Amino acid sequence: MAERRAPPWTTWISPEGLVVLGAAAGTAAAASLPIVLVPGVLAYGIVTALRYGRWRDAQAAAVWSVPEPDVTGLAQPYIAGVRKIHALADKVLGIIRDAEPNVQAMLAASAETVKSVTPSAVRLARKLQELDRSLMAVDERSLAREEGELEARVRRAQDAVAKQGFERALAQQREKSVAYRELAGRRERLDAQLTNVELTLETVAAQVLRIKNSEDSGGASEGARIAEALDALSIEVGAAAETIDETETPMTTSRGRPE
Repeated sequence: MAERRAPPWTTWISPEGLVVLGAAAGTAAAASLPIVLVPGVLAYGIVTALRYGRWRDAQAAAVWSVPEPDVTGLAQPYIAGVRKIHALADKVLGIIRDAEPNVQAMLAASAETVKSVTPSAVRLARKLQELDRSLMAVDERSLAREEGELEARVRRAQDAVAKQGFERALAQQREKSVAYRELAGRRERLDAQLTNVELTLETVAAQVLRIKNSEDSGGASEGARIAEALDALSIEVGAAAETIDETETPMTTSRGRPE
């Protein structure tokens, strides 16, 4: 699991305790009874202990929960997909959290991998949204129609210079069609990757639940399979998010055509 963190220094400085301690010090000074300070010190210690307990409980809860994803800028359909993945990851961690200590220890590394999947899924969703926006204004049929029109103009051209101009325009149109198909392919791969994340987490949730309720000795081997599947998923998702950065090819402007 994650490294054990020390509480922040503010945990030990309690405003409420300082008020109590200051009141006790004032009373002790006014009454010339230093013994009055003792209850104030004890009260400060109790309040500080309570603050430390709250911090420790929050840390323990964070170990077995996935931080809320940042969906700023995402449209609702993409937010829904990210929320589903987040809920599945939280479900997996919840099952591990409620399992016996030996099961928790077995799946500790897998839990950390589960927590890393959601941020990667957010990155994939952002890339998917960018691609959808780029591809929205153009479709393959319109590109094919424009290409056919240019081919016809090349055939009809009588002037050699004009014919060369139409041929250059046709080459540009074909290049745009290739770029469109590449972007559409990337979009499909991203969509498939996000679907794979969902299904993998659903499968892992069932497998973890089976280990949790298993009484035989096969849990260790299944735990290894879970870890292997999650590691592979994390690598795939991370690689996909890293390699889809060149997706802002403009598809909404037409190439100039000579008349």
